Amino acid sequence: MRKINVITQKELVDSDAVKHCTVVVVDVFLATTTITHLLHQNYESVYTVKDAENALRIAKQLEEPYVLLGESNGDLIEGFQYPDPLLFHKTVENQTAIICSTNGTKAVEKAKNAQKLYVSSIVNGHVVAERIHEQQGDSSVVIVCSGNAGRFSMEDFVGAGQIVNHLVKQGDYKLSDSAKSAKDLFRIERDRNFTSLYECETSTLFKQTGFEETMYWVVEKFESIEIVPVYQNEKIIKEVHQNKKGSFL
Repeated sequence: MRKINVITQKELVDSDAVKHCTVVVVDVFLATTTITHLLHQNYESVYTVKDAENALRIAKQLEEPYVLLGESNGDLIEGFQYPDPLLFHKTVENQTAIICSTNGTKAVEKAKNAQKLYVSSIVNGHVVAERIHEQQGDSSVVIVCSGNAGRFSMEDFVGAGQIVNHLVKQGDYKLSDSAKSAKDLFRIERDRNFTSLYECETSTLFKQTGFEETMYWVVEKFESIEIVPVYQNEKIIKEVHQNKKGSFL
């Protein structure tokens, strides 16, 4: 029976311990939502890096068109665009994004040696869970909440619980205490239309900095994007597979 564990913040991730695991990084407000949205808007790939220096290094190596997205402790990085999904619309093929953030991209960096690495948010967690369940093998599933600069993040824990909830509906899994708690919190918040997410620490910051509309947009997009972002060759792309109906997604 496959195991599911939820790690409540990126600082607790042991990079060596997840090498043989299927890992999902969750940063609902905001990095993994933005990454998923970019792929949904026809961006071909998204490079996730821990800081602006690494973002600029990758940019110099690219031949294709790219955009730089970045924030540090909630503040816009000079020369970058803010990683707000509402700022990005449908683009032409071959467009690349490079993103750095306080929490989400650093979580990806810590988990990048995983056997399989996905990123997820409440906008697409249902299809990420479906893809994980379809996998062959018995690798443990580790869901990493990016957290909030070393602190617990309610919205990420809810996003982790969404994945756990969908997995246990599809099959038998052995849950850690944190996985059980995340699942229970997700069910409570889903039934309450995620009202607590409007009052969590990150939401308060959004309201103070003028991104309240983005917060509402993320919740309104709950399970509306059919994109499975996967980390391959140092970047995140849409994972393509043949579904049960024989169609390619």
